[in-house]
Amino acid sequence: MELFVKLFENHKKINKVLLLFTGYCFSLLLFRAKITNSIYLFFLIWNLFLALIPYAIISYLKINFIQIHSKFKIGILQFCWLLFLPNSFYIITDLVHVVRSTGTIFYLDLIIISSFAIGGFVLGILSIIDFESTFESNIPNKIKPFLIPTICLLCGFGIYLGRILRFNSWDIISNPFQLSESIFIELLNWKTLAFSVHFGIFIYFSLLFKKSISK
Repeated sequence: MELFVKLFENHKKINKVLLLFTGYCFSLLLFRAKITNSIYLFFLIWNLFLALIPYAIISYLKINFIQIHSKFKIGILQFCWLLFLPNSFYIITDLVHVVRSTGTIFYLDLIIISSFAIGGFVLGILSIIDFESTFESNIPNKIKPFLIPTICLLCGFGIYLGRILRFNSWDIISNPFQLSESIFIELLNWKTLAFSVHFGIFIYFSLLFKKSISK
């Protein structure tokens, strides 16, 4: 419990807003379930939970970075953070599901999915900012200008793997050979690269907007 309190205190002001916003998202889902007698779109809860994982990991690292003396542990946590980070931005692609909605439900579903996507995006952007601030002093000057843009591009590629190829973050453990083969093949496909760059640039500009607003 003490750990959760510390993680919450890391960004107390915005975490309060995120908590309230999450409650709003859940209430929209419950309202939809009530009027349609369907739990369709409840998968968004799981997707938002996956989006929370990298934010929680980097918050833990930020709070305990000085106390963690094992470089191996830090490296593992950084790898897990990067592995789950695309999930934060993936939810925006769930907008494809609105094509199944009709009438006034279409607009309700549009708001519901957009709300979850905003929540995930905010978690992802905050996560990248925390990563940059936590490890800035440990990043060689030569790669500093390229690190964050590269992370954003990797997120774009991760979104492609999830949305188009239907891989999950844990496939790196449960299905590593097929995942590796698919990654190698897709890296030679210009459409895949265009998709990844498109989303990567979108994520990077979202990050720049957040930074410019904070100044």
